[in-house]
Amino acid sequence: MADLDQLRHPDNLRRAWRWLRSNPDAAYKSYFRSLYQRFAIAEDALLDDLADRLRRGIYEPEPATKLFHPKASGILRPYSLLSVEDQIVYQAALNLIAEQLQPRVAQRYNKTVFGHLYAGKTSTWFYRKWTDGYQAFNQATRKAFADGYVYAASFDLTACYDSLDHRVLRHFLEKLGFDPDFCTKLAQWLEKWTATGKGIFHNHGIPQGPLSSGLLSEVVLSYFDDLKLKRADFRYLRYVDDIRLFAKDEHTLRKLLIRLDEMSKDIGLFPQSGKISIHRITDIEEELKSVSNPPETAISSKFTDQKKLLKRIKELTPRYCIRNPTRFKYLLAHATPSAELTARVWLILQHHPEIYRSVCNYLKRYAKLPRIAGEKLVEVINTNGLYSAVQAEFIAAADGRLGGIQDRKLARIIKKLWIPKNMSSDLQVAAGRYLFRTGDLSAAQIAYACHAAPSWWTRTILIESVVPSSLGSTTIQQIVDAGVKDRGGDAALSASWKGFEANYVPPGQRRSWKKAAELLMKELGMVQRSTASHCGINHAFAKLDTRISTANWRNFFGARYAQAERQAIEAVAASGVNITGFVNLLDVFDDLLIDAIYRADVSIGRYNLGQIGSVLNAPTGRFATNYPKAYALAKEVHERRYESMASHPLVKSSGKPTKRISYKFLPTVKKLIRECIAELRTKGLI
Repeated sequence: MADLDQLRHPDNLRRAWRWLRSNPDAAYKSYFRSLYQRFAIAEDALLDDLADRLRRGIYEPEPATKLFHPKASGILRPYSLLSVEDQIVYQAALNLIAEQLQPRVAQRYNKTVFGHLYAGKTSTWFYRKWTDGYQAFNQATRKAFADGYVYAASFDLTACYDSLDHRVLRHFLEKLGFDPDFCTKLAQWLEKWTATGKGIFHNHGIPQGPLSSGLLSEVVLSYFDDLKLKRADFRYLRYVDDIRLFAKDEHTLRKLLIRLDEMSKDIGLFPQSGKISIHRITDIEEELKSVSNPPETAISSKFTDQKKLLKRIKELTPRYCIRNPTRFKYLLAHATPSAELTARVWLILQHHPEIYRSVCNYLKRYAKLPRIAGEKLVEVINTNGLYSAVQAEFIAAADGRLGGIQDRKLARIIKKLWIPKNMSSDLQVAAGRYLFRTGDLSAAQIAYACHAAPSWWTRTILIESVVPSSLGSTTIQQIVDAGVKDRGGDAALSASWKGFEANYVPPGQRRSWKKAAELLMKELGMVQRSTASHCGINHAFAKLDTRISTANWRNFFGARYAQAERQAIEAVAASGVNITGFVNLLDVFDDLLIDAIYRADVSIGRYNLGQIGSVLNAPTGRFATNYPKAYALAKEVHERRYESMASHPLVKSSGKPTKRISYKFLPTVKKLIRECIAELRTKGLI
């Protein structure tokens, strides 16, 4: 079975969906909890529909919603939100990769490699428990030291996920035995999922955040695991992109670092020179970054001593500077809010803005913020305009926890930030939720934001946040009407759910609905049967030119629809990479188009499929006379094909050698397609 066939197999898609739901990464899942719930209601129908679109070649991933979180250095870490459907497809691809990779690397698990360890097809979770791997990592470090390897060096990579080259990834996937079609398709999806909102696509990077990316990085990073050096006695340990080397002398480590540098250049990755240092170990525990080892005496499985915990936090933050960020975050996560600790946290935050998420999670443990803490929170939101992600997190922490006066003050501040088409996604969601609750947006403004926000994730969460009882029925109906037609599947599902809550089904035909919306409403008993469908021809032509209008191609082509759909999909896919292939494929589509016209309009005579020359060589014939735009399209494409070096050696009319087709032809053919479809619509054929 071909790799893409295995990817879209129902069992594999269901396994991918199962692993997404069991993902232990609560931070990533927090962006999708309600979305997963909507999908789960109609999961069988939605997964079958996804498999069908993958089979027909009309599945198209959504652009990732990019969030940017500040790092300690002040620069930004990208975080990629993929639609639920895209997460399933990505995970389905990685299911296959994991099965192929495991036999080659499993012997290294918890010996030299400790992160992103595949748990196996029958496991509840995709990865083995990370804490076990990290504990084994630290144990191996201690053993190396105990065995006399007292010189250590760390080899870290710069922006590893962002830098992984897709051609390098393809190289390793092909070595694992994957066919070119699978590798090409995965690279195309990654290009969509790693681009920023500016529409500039990259040929490198994998999305940070999704469960699947860790395993995909292992495909390339495992190259380092073959590190060898003649007559060198050393220990090699790797946890994701953090490589630790241990040797009995400094010279050996230097040679190893040079070799790792050479290997990183082989695969297009870059070492963090500032983090690479050779040193003699004096205290092995200082080498470790474990969260749970040694254990904190203030924390046990049943009880946390808050006095001891506060004392430890003070020890870790002399002069409000954090000595061990990992341990500080661990302690703060177990802290019960208090005036003394909250005051200290604000001072620490001034030196370490990168800990904002831990601080916000701490503040959310207040049912109601004390006045002083509330005033400080409002001040931080008002003055911290450098990082929108930070503002968004603090707004979420403040929502519903402030006193009345502070709540109104913050609402006025947030209202000034409200620009629906020019806000970061996370800030728009946090601000929108706040202003929805306080009533500072009009019904029209709410409906507009739910429809016009640039990010599918933003639209989805804003729709989810609407409370039908607090808005008039007209506004709710407007949101549902627009939402079920949303280009994003998750937004359409959320709109369907709002329709269910309001007991409202948009009137009229459902052909323009996103099919996911109709499948959910059918599952909820709101509609009796599914009439919405995916038309691959409309989908393909929209990718070619958004100005090309949609049509009822199923009725037009009849029994030959499936063939015409495949032809259109393949033609448009070739338009950006192989203009000659595009012309040849479109020529066959035109042949099918002419055949359908003759079957729909018997007054112009009969046509034998495959004999396109019989009508194109008759410029005064009934077809050319009655359908001049369709004739012009077919004629122009057919003549370009005749002039192509991929079709014939000579141009028949001139006897000159054929040549490559120029991409300058693309705007011409787009215009001809638009005019042809308009003509067929005028004639009542589509």
